[in-house]
Amino acid sequence: MTKVIIDTSAWIESFKSGGDNKLKELVKRLIIQGDILLPGIIKAEILRGAKNLKEYERLNDLLKGLTYLAVEDSFWERLARFSFELFKKGIIVPLIDTYIALLAIENDVPIVHKDKHFDLIAQKTPLKILKP
Repeated sequence: MTKVIIDTSAWIESFKSGGDNKLKELVKRLIIQGDILLPGIIKAEILRGAKNLKEYERLNDLLKGLTYLAVEDSFWERLARFSFELFKKGIIVPLIDTYIALLAIENDVPIVHKDKHFDLIAQKTPLKILKP
């Protein structure tokens, strides 16, 4: 399988005791196969939502095993342009979702999510969505 980005929305769903079982299995398989790219912003979102220090440290250990996806300085200009172009197409979504979508597009990897904003972006861009 190709590498993928798992959005925070999908991570959260996969952590829920009553969460989507197909999604949980997909996330588990991707972790085992080492097929996940982890942008820093997603790592920060996951860790800030930890219930306590013990959970924070457990999550941080899990995330350390994933492939970190860094951005270079020039990414910010491309992000501004991409966000501007989405606005002009009538797609108004949070900047973090735009950031993650552009990372996925530029790295030619699909995204796993539970967030309608990515479906909106995918309608007007080459963003690929991987569904469980």
